[in-house]
Amino acid sequence: MPEAPEYTPYSIYVLEPHADYATADNGHIPIGAIAERVYGKPYSSLSGCQRDDEHIGNDSVKLYELTSDDDYLEALEAFDDTELYLGWDSRTHESVRKTGMTELDYWLSIRIADESTPATVEANPPKTQDLENAVFEDRFFADRAFTPSLKLVLADLIRRGELPRGDFLFRHWW
Repeated sequence: MPEAPEYTPYSIYVLEPHADYATADNGHIPIGAIAERVYGKPYSSLSGCQRDDEHIGNDSVKLYELTSDDDYLEALEAFDDTELYLGWDSRTHESVRKTGMTELDYWLSIRIADESTPATVEANPPKTQDLENAVFEDRFFADRAFTPSLKLVLADLIRRGELPRGDFLFRHWW
């Protein structure tokens, strides 16, 4: 009789965009609440997840593997990259890139209009439009226009000591 194979156990933390019942103690991490506390603005985790995998739907599950040094360092390197891809310009037939900013800096520069600051961009700007310091009328359109990759945000939060090192399962539903 052959010997049973040995398995290495490891933890997978479940990221929840809805923070009502999620706690680190039960293995569920309220990613929206942590990101808002750290960055000072709400984070659209589904849009970030879709940046990593454009075909992911509303009722979705995605595993972010950041246990190994290679996965973690690759995510950090991408996060710290100072060249931002804005999209393909069909008029010039060229890629549009912005240099000198990380995805996080770019995202944090985007704001929502209030009494003292009027909107400066339309609800659905072209993908190639530079949105640095843009002010949107509504958070929905701001999140849709640009939300950083969830994998990159996870790497940054791990680097800051806000999340445990490990693998994260993102689970989203409406």
